[in-house]
Amino acid sequence: MKKCLLLCLIAISVVNLYSQISITRADFVDVNDEIPRIFYTFEQDTYSICPDSVIPENLIFDDPTHFPVALIDTLIYFPSSDSDPEGVFEGATCAYMTRDGFIMHLLITEENVNLVGVQGELPLLGGMMNLEFVDTLIANNFPGEYEDTHVDQGTAWEKQHISAFESVIPADYYSQLSALFDTVRFFMELKLNTSFDEYGSIQFVGDSNQNGTFQYLRENRKMLTMFDVQLRNKFSHQYVSISGIPGVGEMLPMELPIYDTSYSHNYWVKGWKSPLLEVEYNTGYDSVYNMTFRYAYMSYVNTELISNISIYPNPASEVLIINSEMIQDNTLYIFGTDGKLVSTRKLNSGDNSINIQKLSSGTYFYQLFNERNVPVAAGKFLKQ
Repeated sequence: MKKCLLLCLIAISVVNLYSQISITRADFVDVNDEIPRIFYTFEQDTYSICPDSVIPENLIFDDPTHFPVALIDTLIYFPSSDSDPEGVFEGATCAYMTRDGFIMHLLITEENVNLVGVQGELPLLGGMMNLEFVDTLIANNFPGEYEDTHVDQGTAWEKQHISAFESVIPADYYSQLSALFDTVRFFMELKLNTSFDEYGSIQFVGDSNQNGTFQYLRENRKMLTMFDVQLRNKFSHQYVSISGIPGVGEMLPMELPIYDTSYSHNYWVKGWKSPLLEVEYNTGYDSVYNMTFRYAYMSYVNTELISNISIYPNPASEVLIINSEMIQDNTLYIFGTDGKLVSTRKLNSGDNSINIQKLSSGTYFYQLFNERNVPVAAGKFLKQ
C-alpha cells in the first residue's frame, strides 16, 4: 500500500512539474535579441522524410544526416522603426525578418504578441509593400500552458492608385482598365490555430549540440495564408482579384490568389525566448520538410569563426561585396530559401565582389568554408 501511494505521489509530482512549463512574457523576445539557429532542409522543397527517421517516439534528437543541407541562421529582433521610418505600423515594439525575406512587425505586451504589419517585396511592381493589419492577428497569448488553445484571424492590406500599374501594363489596355478601376489593393489574410497538446522531455545527443535532457511544452501550430492583388471597381466599389480580370490575369507571372498552409510543432522550454526545436510537416503530419533548432548551447566552440566579416550593400541589386582581412582561400556558398545551392566562389583577403545580377529577387543565405572545409561564417542578404 505504501509503495502504491509512493508511486502515485511520484506520478503527481511529475505531472505538476511538466504542467508548470509555460510561455510567459519573460520567456519571449525583446529588441536586440539574437537567436542563433540551424536550419536543416533539402535542396528542393518538394522532398520530405518520415518523422520517425528524425524524431523517434522517445524524442531523442541526434545528428540529422537525413537532410542534405544545413544552414546557419541568426534570428535578429530589431526596433520596428528601423524598417518603418514613416511610422506605418504604429505601436509595433520590434520586428524580425523571415527566411523568405518578409519583415514582421510585432506589438508585444504582457498579455500577448500581436502581428501588426508585414513588409515584403511588391509583386509585379517591385519595391516594398507595407501591409498594415486592419484586424490584428494575435500570434501568442501569455501565459501559454498545457491544453491551452488559441484561434485567431488577421487581415492586412495596402492600397495604391491604379496608376501604379501604368508602367507594367500596355498603354492601350491600361486606358481601358483605368476607366473601370481606380484602386489596387495588396491583400493578405492569416488564420491561426494553435494548441499546447503535449509535454515531456527531449534529449540532445551528439557532438553538435548541448548534451542533456530538456523538459518541453509542445505547440501544435497551423497557419493559413492567403495573398491577393485586387482592383476596386469605380462604380460598385467592390474589390475583385486581378487574376479574374480578362487581359490582366493572363499576363501575371504567378497564379493569384496565393494560398499557403504551414503545419509545425514548436518545442518550448521554460525560460527560453524561442522554441528549442521547430519541425515543419505536411498536412497529414506524416512527412517532415525541414527542422530548425537553437544552437546557442553547443557542446563545442569553433575557434576559427570569422567575426569581423562585412557584407554590403544589403539589400543589393547587382554586386555584393564581402570583406574581411581574415579570409584566406575560403569558399563561398550561396543558397536560396529552399536550400538549393545557387552559386559558389573562391574568396581571399580584402574586398571580394560577387556578381548577383542573375539571381532572382528575394532572400539568400551564404556560408563560408575554409581550406579544410570547416564553416567559418554565415549570414543572409536580400537581392532586390
